[in-house]
Amino acid sequence: MFFPNLRNKVSSGAYILPQFEFGSTLQLLWLPGYYWLVSLSVMFISAIAFFHLKVVGNYLEIILFLIFSIVMILGIGLAIGGWAKNERQAAPLSNIIVFPMLFLSGTFFPRYAMPIWLQHATTYLPLTPVIDGVRLLATEGQHLTQIGPQLGLMAIWTVVIYAIAFKVFRWE
Repeated sequence: MFFPNLRNKVSSGAYILPQFEFGSTLQLLWLPGYYWLVSLSVMFISAIAFFHLKVVGNYLEIILFLIFSIVMILGIGLAIGGWAKNERQAAPLSNIIVFPMLFLSGTFFPRYAMPIWLQHATTYLPLTPVIDGVRLLATEGQHLTQIGPQLGLMAIWTVVIYAIAFKVFRWE
């Protein structure tokens, strides 16, 4: 295991992978991605056990979709962390980007309750296809082959986010 030293933007386990920019950057994603997957699993198990959540979708498809979602969302953090000069700049910048996305993507409030123009504008936020995809897979029983628009939008965002992240991330 390694833990990134955010102050210097270096990893204490940087010797694990060869020191080229792409591999070193991806190395920073394994541990947080693992923790997110474990956290989501605990939340799903708790919701099923204690709140009697009825999951009508395929669990394997939900897990695969969540892994893809985690990879995309970690790229946002990697891009913000690479662009920011230090920790003090990264925290407010991430709040400026993430909080509006949480409120406008349907995480806390349903998008259908928003004005029509806002519904159309929020369709293209990175978190919107994640929220819609998980809802379609888990509660409506759809399959990965049926949520092509969400997967396509997530794939586009993943490419854009990681292109930005690899461009702005630097080892100092």
